[in-house]
Amino acid sequence: MHKEGLVKYAMASFLAVLALCAQVAAHLVAGGVDGTQQAPRWVTDAQPIAPEDIPRSDYPFLRAWIDRHAQPAEEYLIQLFQRHDVVLFGEAHNVAEHKDLIIAMIPRLYRDAGVRCVGWEFSNPTANEELERLVTAASSDRNALLDFARSQISHAWNSREHWDLIEAVRALNASLPAGSPKMRFVGIDSRIDWVDTYTKIKTLPKDSPEMQRLFTEVELKRDVVMAENVERDIIAKGVKGLLFVGSGHAETHVGRPPDKPYRRPIMGKILYDKYGDKVFHVFPDTGRFQLMNTLMEGRVGRPVGFDVAASPFSALVLEGVGIDTAKMSSLARGFVYFGTREQLHRNTTIPGFVTDEMFEKYQEYYRIDFGRPFKSAKEVNEYFQETLWSGGGRRK
Repeated sequence: MHKEGLVKYAMASFLAVLALCAQVAAHLVAGGVDGTQQAPRWVTDAQPIAPEDIPRSDYPFLRAWIDRHAQPAEEYLIQLFQRHDVVLFGEAHNVAEHKDLIIAMIPRLYRDAGVRCVGWEFSNPTANEELERLVTAASSDRNALLDFARSQISHAWNSREHWDLIEAVRALNASLPAGSPKMRFVGIDSRIDWVDTYTKIKTLPKDSPEMQRLFTEVELKRDVVMAENVERDIIAKGVKGLLFVGSGHAETHVGRPPDKPYRRPIMGKILYDKYGDKVFHVFPDTGRFQLMNTLMEGRVGRPVGFDVAASPFSALVLEGVGIDTAKMSSLARGFVYFGTREQLHRNTTIPGFVTDEMFEKYQEYYRIDFGRPFKSAKEVNEYFQETLWSGGGRRK
C-alpha cells in the first residue's frame, strides 16, 4: 500500500474508533452514569428517602454522579452569577472554612463574576458609611477594623474570619485601576439592640408582653427588614450581589408546598418569592452530612459544589437540621462540600477583643448572657477564647 493510502487508512481507523467510543459512552450514560448500573428507582421516581435508607450498592452511582457534575467550589460559585443576580451563601457561623473560601474569592467574584456588592448579616445600614470608609481606604487599618467589629452585633463576636472579609474587600478595591467601580459592602441586618434583646430573653418571663414584642421584632420582622435592605441596596441598583448570611436567613425554598409553612419569614424565601431565579441559595456543608462524607472519602482536597435540584440528592430527607421533613432540594439549591467535621476548623478568636472600656459598659450583660460573673476584661476574653466557636474536631 502506498504511503498516501496508509495515511488514509490510519485516519479512517482512528475516526472509526472515535465513533465507537462515542457509542459506548452514550450507552454507558443511558445505562447508568458509572457505566455499571441504572439510576436507582428512588432517584428516577424522586421518592423522598432518608440517607441511611440508601443501599450501599447505590453508592457507586452517587460517586459517579459527583465525579461528573461537581465542580471546584470557586468555579461553581463564579458560574452561578452567570445565571443569577444575587447568590445567598448561608454560612455556618462557627466554621472557618466558609469564611476562608469567600475571602479568597473576593478578587475573582469582582473580576470573573461581576459582583459589585457584598451584603452581610453582621451589621445594619446605620453603619454603612463607616463600612464604606473601611473598604475604600488606601491602606489597612487594623485598629479601625477592630473598633468597627467591637461596635457591632453583641459585643462578643470575636471571630477574626468574619471581620477579615472587610479587609479582603478593601484590598481588592485598593488594587483596582483608577476610575474602576469599587466593590461595595453593606450591612443588611435589622436595627436590633442585641445586648438589650439577649438580656431580656434571659431574664423576662416567657409569656410577658415584652417577650411577645421581642418575638415579633426578632422572629417575625427581622428577615422582612433584611429582605427590604437587600432590595434597596443591591437589587434596586441593578448589580450582582453576594449575600453572606447565616444559613437560617438564606433558604429560598423552605416552607414551599408541599412542605409545611415555616414558623417565621426567611429573607431568602421572601426575595425568591418576589424575584424568582434572580436569587439563588447555596448551602455550605458543615461536615455533618455522613452520607456525603462516605461518598467523598479520599476524593476531595478542595471544596466542590453542585446544584441540588437536578441531582440524585434532591429527594433526600435530612434530619437534625431543625426542619426534619424537608427534602434537601428545599433546604439547599446549591451545595458546597468542604470535608468531614474532623477536617474543618472553628473560627480564630481575636485575643483581647473585649477591652476594659467594653467590660465596664457590658459587665452585667456578659454575666447574664453567659451565665457566670466576670471580674475583668481579661477573664471575659479567656472565657471567649475557650468557648466561642468551639466544636469537636474543629480546634486549631
